[in-house]
Amino acid sequence: MMIKLTLVIIIFAVKSSFSQFEFTDIGARATALNGAFSSLADNSLAVFYNPSGLGQMKYREVSFFYGPSPFGIPEVSTAALTYAEPMSIGTAGLGLKSFGFELYRETNLILSFGNSYSDKIFYGFNLNFYNLNIQNYNSASAFGVDIGGLAYMTDFLKWGFFVNNITGSKIGISGQRIAQVYKTGITIHPRKDVNLILEIEKDVNYPLSFRSGLEYFVNDYFDIRAGLGTEPVAFTGGAGINYNVFRIDYSAYIHQELGLSNQVSVTVDFGRNKSGKDPKEN
Repeated sequence: MMIKLTLVIIIFAVKSSFSQFEFTDIGARATALNGAFSSLADNSLAVFYNPSGLGQMKYREVSFFYGPSPFGIPEVSTAALTYAEPMSIGTAGLGLKSFGFELYRETNLILSFGNSYSDKIFYGFNLNFYNLNIQNYNSASAFGVDIGGLAYMTDFLKWGFFVNNITGSKIGISGQRIAQVYKTGITIHPRKDVNLILEIEKDVNYPLSFRSGLEYFVNDYFDIRAGLGTEPVAFTGGAGINYNVFRIDYSAYIHQELGLSNQVSVTVDFGRNKSGKDPKEN
C-alpha cells in the first residue's frame, strides 16, 4: 500500500510540476472507452469531452460520476456532475468536477453550450472556472475557454475535435499553466448496435497518445465496452444497464504500473422509455 501511495504521489507531483487541472477521464461510459469520446460526445459528458456534442441531444439529462479510490488511493478521488438542457436555440450544459481531498482540492465549474447546423455540423464552447485550494496556503482561481466541433462525414462516420483550455489560462502566483489538450478522431457506426472510436490526444506537456474504444449494445437494457490507450499504456472495460429513464454505468481502468481503478456513473435521461431505449431509435 505504501509503495503504491508513494508511486501515485510521485506521478501526481511530476504532472503537477507542469500544470494543474490535468485532463482526466470523467464518466464511467467514457472511461470504459479509454477516454475516446470526443468524436462521440452524445450525452451530457460532452461538457467535459466536446461541448459541440450537446447539440446532438434532444432530451434533458443529468449524470453523476464517482471514482472513490483510484488505484486504492482515496486521496485522489474524483466526483463529477453533468447536466444538459436542450432549448430552441441549442443545448446548455453544466459540469462540476472535484478532485483531491481536504489537503489538496481542485474544483472545476463549466458552463457549456452546443448547437448544430442542419443536424450535420455541430459546434460548441465551454466557459471554465477553476479553483485550487491547498490547506494552510492561499487558494487561487482562474477562468478559461474550451472549444469543439463535430461533423457527420457520412451516415456512419463522424469526425470531431476538442481543444481544452484554448486560452492557455494559468493559475496561482507561480503562473502554472492549466492543462492544454488537443483531441481529434472519428467514430465509426457500421450498424446501429456498434460504435468504434479512434482518437489521438496531445497534451502540450506530454507525448502524443492514442485512444480507442469499442461499444456494443447487446439489447435495449445492456451495453458492453472496451478500450485501449497509449502514453500511458492502459486497458479499459465496462458495462451499462438501462431501465426506464435510469442508466448505471461501470468501468474498470488497468494502468500498466498502478493497477486497477473502478468508476461508476448514474444517469437520468428524461428521453428514454421504460425499456431504456431512446424513442428516436424506434
